[in-house]
Amino acid sequence: MIAFVERAFADVRSARRSFLLVLALITVLRAWFAAALPFTSDEAYFHLWGQNPDWGFYDHPPMIGWWLAALDAVSHHRFVLRLPALLAPPLVAAVGWRLLRRHGEALAWSGATLLLLVPLNAWNVAITTDIPLMLFGALTVALYLRARASGRMADFLLAGLALGGALLSKYFAGLLAFAIFLDTIRRPDRRSLAGLALIVAGSLPGAAIQIAWNAQHCWPNVMFNLVNRHGDAGLSWRTPLLYLLTVAYVLTPAIAWRLLTGRTDGVAAQAAQAAREERASLRWLALAPLATFAALSLVKTIGLHWLATFVLPAVLWFVLSSGARARAGALAAAGLIAAAHWVVIGALALVPTEAFRSLSNYQGVVMTVHADELARALAPWRGRYAIASDGYSPAATIGYALGEHVLVFGPGTSHARHDDILTDFRALDGRDILIVRRKDVSAAEYEPYFDRVTLRDVSIRGAVFHLVEGHGFRYPVYRDRVLDAVRQRYYALPRWLPSGACYFCDRYFPERACRRQSL
Repeated sequence: MIAFVERAFADVRSARRSFLLVLALITVLRAWFAAALPFTSDEAYFHLWGQNPDWGFYDHPPMIGWWLAALDAVSHHRFVLRLPALLAPPLVAAVGWRLLRRHGEALAWSGATLLLLVPLNAWNVAITTDIPLMLFGALTVALYLRARASGRMADFLLAGLALGGALLSKYFAGLLAFAIFLDTIRRPDRRSLAGLALIVAGSLPGAAIQIAWNAQHCWPNVMFNLVNRHGDAGLSWRTPLLYLLTVAYVLTPAIAWRLLTGRTDGVAAQAAQAAREERASLRWLALAPLATFAALSLVKTIGLHWLATFVLPAVLWFVLSSGARARAGALAAAGLIAAAHWVVIGALALVPTEAFRSLSNYQGVVMTVHADELARALAPWRGRYAIASDGYSPAATIGYALGEHVLVFGPGTSHARHDDILTDFRALDGRDILIVRRKDVSAAEYEPYFDRVTLRDVSIRGAVFHLVEGHGFRYPVYRDRVLDAVRQRYYALPRWLPSGACYFCDRYFPERACRRQSL
């Protein structure tokens, strides 16, 4: 198979044809996935941002909310909302092709094909914060490399503007900024340092937007990413091993191993010399973030999607550092891995949901796959009750299916607390609220917060969902028992954060400070 792939990319015409065939196949399959696969709870949560556009959101920067606001104006359908995710891998591949072209057009087509086939690009169609980060990250890498090669100050400024877009997408863009800094200071000169200053200047507007919004909203991005979400962190030997497997999966083993060892054998001496500086920069851009994640993996599980933005420099470095046979081997392996994913995803999409009834989380499966059926079952309560759930995941999923905001009733978790911004429980005082739950519930859990509580069940495809009819919401009790606990747990600002306006404390506890008693 390797010999076949090597022939398929042996010359420009064959390589271009092979790329276009792979692009067509992947586009058709991923378009089907985008249309057929159910919306995940994270996607539904980000869609909620799009329905309530702002300069910032609880967990992450605002870019994905802005994009989804524009797309939602066109259509509410998941295929339309997922268009950026569908287009991101081909666009990243186009960036890779453009960067590699000066080293040989056949080489560029093989690199672009490899970018299409690496696992996350081959199958993922979820519209999340990682999608704009991938695109702005790719632009940042391309413009930075062009600036390093040309020395033009305008190119450095453009790289900074792209980095600003990445910072408005997800804070992992800071790792790309860190990698650019390290690459600059490894061989500093007046021009490169001036260029670094322009990159910083270009990215400042994006950073300023986030600082200004956070300062007026309880610093939620800082609290979530640096304070509240790390309660389960701790030294472990399992998480570093899991991280190594994650890197090997995301990059494929051949690329990951060569990147780690720095091997450049199989490359002609003249070609190796011509690409030496570019290879060095690409390796820094890939390894610095991956090494940072490696350090974090000692105490925390690293998500697959965290690595998505750094696939581009890793793949480009591999293509410039390997011979034709090694590239063919990587393409063959990536193609087989991609095909395995397509078969599994296609099979799962065709299997009846009831086949998973033995799973402990079957209610969650049904809620995700058949949220529309659950929404129809809730029709008798709509209009008369405020619809709620006990966590962001079910609330977002049900809300997307209903086409209306579903609030989170209860303490929730550190994740996805944007409902704290959207819901004002003062306005619900005396209202009837229907709370949809997947887990068993007792009336005693909710009786303090309502004048009267009635429990009901609805069954969807064998999954039982528990409904709590709360009649006459008692806001003062809920404020003192639930909201005050939320204030102490999630809005107790460390003293190193400056005080400012806080939607949560100003709304519910103007007489109490949202401040920790110690550092």
